[in-house]
Amino acid sequence: MLRNTLESVRLDDVELACRVVGDGPELVVLVHGWPQTHECWRQVIQPLSLGRTVVAPDLRGYGASGLARSGGYDKRATAADLSGLIHHLGFESATVIGHDRGARVAHRWALDRPADITALALLDILPTRVVMNSFDRGSANAMWHWFFHRNSELAAKLVSGNVEAYLGHFLARVRETGAVDEETFRHYVKAFDDPKRLHASFEDYRTGFSTDLDRDEADHAAGARIQAPLLLLWGAEGGLGGLDVVKVWQEHHADPAGVRGWSVPGGHYVPEEAPGAVVDAVEGFLG
Repeated sequence: MLRNTLESVRLDDVELACRVVGDGPELVVLVHGWPQTHECWRQVIQPLSLGRTVVAPDLRGYGASGLARSGGYDKRATAADLSGLIHHLGFESATVIGHDRGARVAHRWALDRPADITALALLDILPTRVVMNSFDRGSANAMWHWFFHRNSELAAKLVSGNVEAYLGHFLARVRETGAVDEETFRHYVKAFDDPKRLHASFEDYRTGFSTDLDRDEADHAAGARIQAPLLLLWGAEGGLGGLDVVKVWQEHHADPAGVRGWSVPGGHYVPEEAPGAVVDAVEGFLG
């Protein structure tokens, strides 16, 4: 019988909740974004588990995972959690697939611990340093919540008690199309109803403007680049539609020929809007 369990793993700084499916010799790690939990991979995890082990954790401070005892939510600390998780599960390395905030964690993981990652897929993002250095009126208008969330304590106070309305704003389109059903939406609302976890998720954004950006800039200037083969997927109807996403990431990779990517149907929430396209792309990438 195929392994399909919800597990809790205690690490040095946090306790991570994760779903583990399959028991194959290759490990795939699925890293969710905001405002979601590991549930965003619900249509992807089972197909990818055929012949593999797939783990989908809730990041520190998100969902059923614990709050960081150190209080830190920078990408390096979060990536270190995931490194500890794969070694706890008995693996030396993994294919890592990240979406949204999770893709930023995966990028940091690939820079800090390249031996951990055999292949990398990043869904619907550009590098943090590129985004931060290219804000204009249009992009700032589209990504206003980045600036709101960076004021993490104030943002948490204002949103707390209104989580359903706030998340409903961001997920309105995918709820209308059915990509996120009512049960999943209620799960997300419950996951962020805890003010402490809501604040932790906003800290994730705040560090993007400070610690994370400083590290990304310093590493890029020093010549640090992604070493693993890189797959990029983005929503054709999302904010990256029409941009040369592959070219941008080639400048952040040790071997530009090792980068491939294309758009998939839908918008930003790629794992939920185009799960079949994600599975097909990953299977081809790993095959």
